[in-house]
Amino acid sequence: MEQINAPSGQVIELRQIFHETGVRLLRVIIRDGVKYSTIELDAATAFDWGTQMRDWAGESAKDA
Repeated sequence: MEQINAPSGQVIELRQIFHETGVRLLRVIIRDGVKYSTIELDAATAFDWGTQMRDWAGESAKDA
């Protein structure tokens, strides 16, 4: 789906996947050199996370 290059050098990949049960999930992969972390989110969790990230970014932009 998307790839984001973070200022810290990390690469964040967002991929849509389908669980074997047919449930659609968002896979978030954070790569930092040879290390990486993966998390799979359902739509409700991704929405909550995205809302909190948007709110934080909005508040941070006011402080700048």
